[in-house]
Amino acid sequence: MTSPTPPAPALAAPPPVPVVGPVAVRDRAVAPDVARGLALLGIAIANSVTHLWGQPVGVGLRPLDGSTLDRVVDGVVSLFVDRRTMPMFALLYGYGIGVVVRRRAQALVPWPACRTDLLRRAGWLVAFGVAHTLLLWEGDILAVYGLTGLVAVLLVRASGRTLLVVGGVTLLLGGLATGALDALTVAVGGMDGGDQLAAAETSPLLAALLRAATLPMLPVGVVIALPLVLAGLWAARTGVLEDPAAHLPLLRRWAVGGLSVSVVGAVPLATAVAGLWEPSALGVVVPAALHMVTGAVGGIAFAALVGWVVGAHGTTLATLGPVGRALRAVGTRSLTCYLLQTVLFVLPLAGWAGGLARGFGSAQVVAWAVGVWVVTVVVAVLLERADKRGPAEALYRRLVYRTV
Repeated sequence: MTSPTPPAPALAAPPPVPVVGPVAVRDRAVAPDVARGLALLGIAIANSVTHLWGQPVGVGLRPLDGSTLDRVVDGVVSLFVDRRTMPMFALLYGYGIGVVVRRRAQALVPWPACRTDLLRRAGWLVAFGVAHTLLLWEGDILAVYGLTGLVAVLLVRASGRTLLVVGGVTLLLGGLATGALDALTVAVGGMDGGDQLAAAETSPLLAALLRAATLPMLPVGVVIALPLVLAGLWAARTGVLEDPAAHLPLLRRWAVGGLSVSVVGAVPLATAVAGLWEPSALGVVVPAALHMVTGAVGGIAFAALVGWVVGAHGTTLATLGPVGRALRAVGTRSLTCYLLQTVLFVLPLAGWAGGLARGFGSAQVVAWAVGVWVVTVVVAVLLERADKRGPAEALYRRLVYRTV
């Protein structure tokens, strides 16, 4: 008599995918957020000129009929800010992606789930950026960074060599694209730039249509941003900004050397922007390309400078002084503060809104930009004291993590 066949063992249920939610504000690394807060000052200053309208513009979209003070301000901004703080922000965005990937790997989250998370994050950033453009302002960087994030997902696990090669190639392409765009501005010299056309329009509907017409230019922004995002991915693998005290010599070398390269490379275009020489359409290509490429180095250097200072004075919230705490408050709410900047620029200054920018010069609008940034600092500090995230961050995280 045969014994009964034993029942087949029950199949084990697949292990659940670990859940990793957003990091609490108090647990975030200090240096990247301080750097973001400082970068937003530079972004406000760099973007300020795009809110001028009703004036002919030349290289760098600077008004051609500015006063001596305006020309000095234009030159200083071109030398130290233009195409320097935006790259720093792109670097920090890439660094954040790298940190997310590392945290997911440490939590044993499978790569497909991590990839889905990254794609969701980038996709919602694109949505925020497109809405930002259509509703308020065509100089948006959120959609550019979101699209760049979608591309970066393909490279987050690539070797350092691959990141270097792809970043180097796209950096050169971005330099050429920048040179071509500046050449176009000079070639149509004396005409209003695209940004100023939208800002000058008195009809809100026509202004929105003009802003929508700039969306096809997003791929150019992706090419320009990608090298810095990839540099941030690589830097995140070292944890250099999360533990800057352990990397002080490296940060010091990058800060000093990178800022030197940035300033020297900016001189040719900055002197043209300041009116010291008048470039032809062909003659502006190389200075503009050099300005952009060395600006990428400057963006890395500014981030390194912040890391160096934070690392030298302590890397915890308790060791930050009042200025550092204020910058960190802005940095942890960078999305809210960035969008608030647009509101404080566009609604008072645009022709279809308050219209105050008519007759403004470069010096006036840069002063306005500093004031705008100060307002965002006050808002961020008040939110920090109330232990609240920024409203834009809260919405973004609710959308990103709603299915996690």
